Amino acid sequence: MNCLIFCHPDKINFVFEHLLAGELVFLFLGKPLGFAVTPLFLIVGAFWGFAPDILSYFLNRKLNYRSKFFHLHRDNLSHSIFLPLIIFLVILLIGGWKDSLLASLAALTHPLLDLFGIGYGVKLFLPFSNKTYKLFYRGKFIYVMRDNAAVEREVCRIGEDDWFDRSYITFNDKGLSWWWGVFEWTCLIIAINLPIFYFLK
Repeated sequence: MNCLIFCHPDKINFVFEHLLAGELVFLFLGKPLGFAVTPLFLIVGAFWGFAPDILSYFLNRKLNYRSKFFHLHRDNLSHSIFLPLIIFLVILLIGGWKDSLLASLAALTHPLLDLFGIGYGVKLFLPFSNKTYKLFYRGKFIYVMRDNAAVEREVCRIGEDDWFDRSYITFNDKGLSWWWGVFEWTCLIIAINLPIFYFLK
């Protein structure tokens, strides 16, 4: 099918959704947990939703994030499901359990979203397992790549350099289809405007 109309799931990637997912965790769970939902509160939620990528940047400073090998930013503890547990325990020591729960759940949305889309998957159980997991891929609910060689084959098969420009700026047939680009940018606009809405409220 023409990529201008439909988008192959290998080409779907989540960037701006991480910000929005963190905000939504804080928005929907904040009030029931006794927090006042303020613009700063939502921005903190966006931070925790994006925190794994921020941590990964500091762990992989030499990585070229515009190359097709950008998936390597997920090959460390930053995208493991154990990072939210660490966040929970650290914040629990300095804050309360409610703060810990919100921050860790917002951070957990990140690797869970990364299970979808781009065919590289996530090493969910690092440092205890080097397997890469992906959802709804190649006809399987859970697809497992057992070693780095399998991941590299996927990168060579579907990866492309300048993926961000091709996927989010130019919308050509080598990148994402136009509707996914619109969805991505809409998520960013909502993530930016949600705190503004609560500021003006």
